[in-house]
Amino acid sequence: MDFTGKVVIVTGASSGIGAASAILFAEYGATLTLVGRNEARLRAVAEKCHAAKGISPLCVRIDLTHKDSCAVVVTKTVTAFKRIDVLVNCAGKVLIGSLFDENIEAFDEMININLRVPYSLSHQALPYLTKTKGNIVNLTATKYARVRHGFMGYSVAKAGLQKFTKIAAIELATEGVRVNSVQPGLTRTNILSNLAMSEEERQVAYERLSQDMKIIEPEEVARMVVFVASGICPNLNGADLDLDGATSVM
Repeated sequence: MDFTGKVVIVTGASSGIGAASAILFAEYGATLTLVGRNEARLRAVAEKCHAAKGISPLCVRIDLTHKDSCAVVVTKTVTAFKRIDVLVNCAGKVLIGSLFDENIEAFDEMININLRVPYSLSHQALPYLTKTKGNIVNLTATKYARVRHGFMGYSVAKAGLQKFTKIAAIELATEGVRVNSVQPGLTRTNILSNLAMSEEERQVAYERLSQDMKIIEPEEVARMVVFVASGICPNLNGADLDLDGATSVM
């Protein structure tokens, strides 16, 4: 795989799957825009990307849920690099909640970051992706992970993102733009450590999730993301690729 001369936007690039994907794209020669909220971690990832091929990424520290932030990311990228070839929608967040809760704000937050942001970024990047015949890779969640108790808002948003992938693939096929999703199982990231809960509650949630799910390393998911984005299989479009050690079929 060779991404020399290709411009790739990776959201959620400061940690986990986003960081691992960014570093791997850099190793294959990509020019990168790294998007995240933690400046220190974002800079650390940028240094690793630069070390791979000597290409300095553009770092955009921004909260994508704020108004016009998606447009800012695209504008900064095009201003710096003149094109966009790949958009990786990896930014996401988990809040524990259920239908019994009276916290509609938490549900709205899950829909916003996990579904609305990928939609908005895809919309903003589309004029440039059509020019390069580029593609979009969305990070969703396996069917098994989406039915775990306590993850109502997250599950609904990720299911929506899966459906968005399929409909967008049909809609954009005539423009030569591919849209696919990678659905990792429980991956070793800091997503649970960011939850607003006690250490004991966090451990219970983690044990509940990992009870019968194989824990996957972010580097493995990154390899799938880069493969999907590469165009090695030019007719790979509208696909949902499970990477979960078969837990979704149990």
